[in-house]
Amino acid sequence: RQATNTTGFIPYSGDGFALLLPSKWNPRRQQVTPGVVLTYEDNGDAVNHVDVIARKSASGSIDGYGAPDKFLNEVVRPLLGEQSYTGETRSEGGFGANKVSAASLLDVQEAKDAAGKTYYKYNILTRTADGNEGGRHHLVTAAVGGGNLYIAHVTVGDKRWFKGVDKDALGIYNSFTVA
Repeated sequence: RQATNTTGFIPYSGDGFALLLPSKWNPRRQQVTPGVVLTYEDNGDAVNHVDVIARKSASGSIDGYGAPDKFLNEVVRPLLGEQSYTGETRSEGGFGANKVSAASLLDVQEAKDAAGKTYYKYNILTRTADGNEGGRHHLVTAAVGGGNLYIAHVTVGDKRWFKGVDKDALGIYNSFTVA
């Protein structure tokens, strides 16, 4: 018998947004934070997950939030979390003195869909000195529609990224659309 859906993804339509979810991902069981309207995780490893956040928007388009770098600093950066450790450390694993985490912006894009809607897209790699996973890839896509700011935030462990989970993450990231 042959599979009818060979893409490995399942279409998902939410209230004002749509995306493709990897067929082996399931709804997350953990407590949902305010504003999160969708949360799914890889059934093989919960470190890999996606959250879609919806917030009321005072602007009719993403451009109203400023340039992509301003949006990154004011809206995306808080999604990544802050270093919680304070104290003195030696530089280990490439971190500066007294630092146990770092974030690197790998790519930033301003893209338009077929209808002309603007999206801000970011590829960020965070690293921590916890010795687990080697870091996290964060793929973030944001756009405004229907009076809301929608943000899709895909997180994948660095070790998993290079073992093929990048295809799942990029599938979600590249399929996210806002009405």
